[in-house]
Amino acid sequence: MDFTRNINEVDLVFLDLETTGLNAVFGDSICEIGAIKVRSGKIIDKLNRLVNPGKPVSIESYNIHKISDEQLRAAPFFDELCEDVIKFLKGSVICAYNVKFDIGFIESHLKKIGRAPLNLPTIDILSMARDVLKLPRYNLDAVAGFFNVDCSRGFHRALIDADIAREVFFNLINIFKNKKIETLYEFISLYGWAEDIIKLRENKKIDLFKEAIDKNMNIKMRFFSTDNVLEEKVIIPLRIFQENRKFCLLYQAGKQGSSNIRINRIFKAEPF
Repeated sequence: MDFTRNINEVDLVFLDLETTGLNAVFGDSICEIGAIKVRSGKIIDKLNRLVNPGKPVSIESYNIHKISDEQLRAAPFFDELCEDVIKFLKGSVICAYNVKFDIGFIESHLKKIGRAPLNLPTIDILSMARDVLKLPRYNLDAVAGFFNVDCSRGFHRALIDADIAREVFFNLINIFKNKKIETLYEFISLYGWAEDIIKLRENKKIDLFKEAIDKNMNIKMRFFSTDNVLEEKVIIPLRIFQENRKFCLLYQAGKQGSSNIRINRIFKAEPF
């Protein structure tokens, strides 16, 4: 996949799941999959399936999505659907509202049936909203309401929520476009969850900064600041450290005091 392409030039799949509970690690299962494939801003395909979870739906989950055990009894199990799901997602960037939740469930189910992980790039729409909007709440209905997205169809069914997330995403994309954030790499660097895809590029930046620190080199970097502005500066790297499991750079620019930034917010770095 060409990560230099504009985000609107790649296939995007907006994914949402309904589940029996909140934790795949402790045995909760998928009971509905909704996915919408978009190319050049237009919907080109949809996937919507009930999934037999092989266990009862918790009362708490039923009260949210209203999918009953009776409705699921005749539905296929995940292993019967996985080929269709993998085929639908293949070659796409997966976008979801709290993508870690949805991908976590998909990957857990694939592992249980001995299938390889998806290893696809992802974008978390919730993180995008939190980064550039100032709202009291960031659940999907609150952010959809902010953008006046029509939610009269309801919430908490997989295909409906995937479609609402799609509309929220493209409203957010307009904000990022004004900030000159447009490429796939920029979005997955900032808001991706697929660590193995991002890690190689991040490690190269870390190695460069470590070399610059050792050799007292200046670095020219292009980055998305903590004020959400795209900037370019010549800096002196001072130290690499971790904060909340994220690698960060402490640096000095000109005669200013030291500042720090997460490595994932740095898009380009080169000796100067």
